[in-house]
Parts: sequence; structure tokens; C-alpha cells
Amino acid sequence: MSNKQKGFIFGGIAIIVTAFILFLVITQNQPALPAEAKQKEIKSEKASPVAEPTEQEKPNMEIAEKETDSKEEKAKEESKKKETKKDDTEQKNNEEESISFKKKYITVSSLNLRSDPNTQSDVLGVLMLNEEIQAADTNLDNGWVKVKTKSGNGYVNSKYLSSEKKVITATAQKVKKKTTEKSANNKNTQTQKQANKPKEQASSDKKQEKPVKATPKNDAEKLSSVGNNNQLILVTTNGYGTSSAKVQTFERGSSGEWQRVMHTNGFIGKNGFAGSKVEGDGKSPTGKYSIGTAFGRAGNPGTKLPFRSISSDDVWVDDPKSSLYNSWQSRKKTEGQWNSAENMDIALYTYGFVINYNTARTPGKGSAIFFHVANGHTLGCTGVSQSHMVSILKWINPAKNPVIIQTPESKLSNY
Repeated sequence: MSNKQKGFIFGGIAIIVTAFILFLVITQNQPALPAEAKQKEIKSEKASPVAEPTEQEKPNMEIAEKETDSKEEKAKEESKKKETKKDDTEQKNNEEESISFKKKYITVSSLNLRSDPNTQSDVLGVLMLNEEIQAADTNLDNGWVKVKTKSGNGYVNSKYLSSEKKVITATAQKVKKKTTEKSANNKNTQTQKQANKPKEQASSDKKQEKPVKATPKNDAEKLSSVGNNNQLILVTTNGYGTSSAKVQTFERGSSGEWQRVMHTNGFIGKNGFAGSKVEGDGKSPTGKYSIGTAFGRAGNPGTKLPFRSISSDDVWVDDPKSSLYNSWQSRKKTEGQWNSAENMDIALYTYGFVINYNTARTPGKGSAIFFHVANGHTLGCTGVSQSHMVSILKWINPAKNPVIIQTPESKLSNY
């Protein structure tokens, strides 16, 4: 073997030995790094969970615990309330199923339907005179009774209910009583009158036992002088000195109660109402009056009233010194019999009717008082729009004894 070959062999062995030594060194040093890191991780994990709260954090933790406890208590209370309410509802339903109901009628003009059996409870609706309802056959405290109506269920006092036929209205009762008493006075002797005194006393006692009169449901029910009328035109203002008015029409229903037909704005004299009218004062007279002839320039619009067409020859005499004062005349035929007269052939009188005021034709008390077409104040008449004027003319029926009442609202009780 040559020296060159030996050199190669020793060189290779040296390389192998060196590589082995390096491998050992690397293998021994590698475990120290992961072990140290792992030990640090373990220490970190042990330190985190056992960290004690600071003094500042403790109060907050106590508050959070209390709030949690409070929420749990509230939840329990709500649950108990729901169970109690459910039990009450089931009990109420069971009680209602055991109650029997009978047909009854309302005996007053209006009666409040209450949510509970007392006058302090909520009003669920209003029951009207002669309205049919279903009432429980068992009364509660103080006469209250559960009822079923078209408007819903509630409570009323049983003293305002009747199982008999529908009663007539208080107004009709009053008219009937007056007629009966008048007939009795004409036929009976003084002895018979004395014999009737106990009956009158009994009637008086019965009146005292009647319930307090219910609040009127409309302006017509505030009147006491319209017992013989079945149609009513009511003209009211908020005082004597205004020319703006409220015009309402009413008609009796089948049960005798007043029902409103129309409601519109209207006008009266430029100087308002007069309790005692004077010719030329620019005021409309207050009072209750019958309705006279209807008139117009365009033919009969369909009224049942007596109707008279207006021509250019027609005048209404307003001269207090004339014998023709407050009457409708022909200009040609009566000229020379008066010094002043109102021309009838004007736009305001396209449609209207005569208000039967001062029919005795007392000089100076006022003349030519009509209900006619108007878009503003008048000189003593009452006016509405033309469309409403035509509607009123078509509605009026002489067979129903129509009447017109004119007054400030504060004086309604005088009629």
C-alpha cells in the first residue's frame, strides 16, 4: 500500500469520527430547550387559575353575585304570579259557566255598562232605553248584576232592569199623564178629586223612588215643551250677541226617543238673538214657533209643506202702520196701502219657509221672519246653505207636528 492510499484511509476515518462526535453533542443539547420551555409553561398555567382577586375587584364580584340572586328571585315571583292569574281565570270561567242568564230590558234613557260591580270602575259602554240584554239570575252586592250585551259583557245595577215589556219614554209618560189628569178634572166632582188624593200621593211617592234622571244624550232631550211634537228644528247660539248659530234637526224614533237627523252651521240676525224683538233691530226672535208656508223661486223641491212660488210681483209688508203689516201681498194690488215692503224675488228666498212669528201682526213687533238660504248673517231671519235648506224642506212632514225652537244654549231648559 502506498503512502498516498494510507493518507486517504486515515483522512476518511478522521471525517467519520468527527461527524460522530458532532452528532453526540447535538443530541445532548437539544432536550434542554424544550424542557425549560415546558417548565415555564407549567409554572404559568399554575399561576393563572389560582390568582386571587384584588381588593378593588372584590366589591364588584359581590355586587354581581347579588344581582344574579335578585334576578333569580324576580323570575320565581313572575312565575308564581302567572300561575296565580291562570288559576283565577280558570276559577272565573268555571263560575260564569254555572250562572244562568235571562232576557231583560233597560228602563232608563241611558245606563253605563261597568267593568266591575261598582260606580268607580271603568265604563265599557252605554246601554239605551228599551235595549234588550241578558242578565244573570243572581244579584251581587248592592243589587249589581252581571250582563251580556251586544257591546260586550259587564255589570249594571238590577234596579234599572225589567223583565216585562219595553217601557215607554219619560216624555211620553208625562204627556199621557197630563192628558189623563185633564180629562179627570173635567169629569170628576169635588168629592172624586178628594178621593183621588191618596192616588196622587202614591204617584208622588213613586216618583221619589225613581232613579236619578240620566244625562240627556242630545240637546232635544233637554227640552220639556215638545211632548206633542215628533219633528224639531233647533237653532242655538253660545250667547245673545252672535250671528253664528248651530242648526240641528231631530225626529222621534219608534220608542219615542229623539234622534238627531242633521247638524250644520247656520246664521241668525246680524245683532244676534232678541228675547223681545222690535221691527228693524236686526235680531232674530227667540222662542218656539210652528212652521208655515214653504216658498221658492225655482219650483217645489219636494216638500210636503204647502208651497207658494215667488214672482217679481210678490212683497212682504213691513210697515207697522199698515193694516197689511207682516203679510205676503201682491205689489200691484196693494200699492198705496203701505209705505214699505220687502221684495220677495231675491236669491236668499230661492228656497225657504215662513216661521210663524207675530201671527197676530202686532205693529212694530217684527215681520218677515223666515228660514231661508244664507251664507252669512241676516236681518232677523235664520239661514243655512242651499243644499241643507232643500234637505230640510224635503224632510219636514206636517203630519208629525214639526216645530222650530230658537234660543241661546244656556236657555234650553226654558223650553
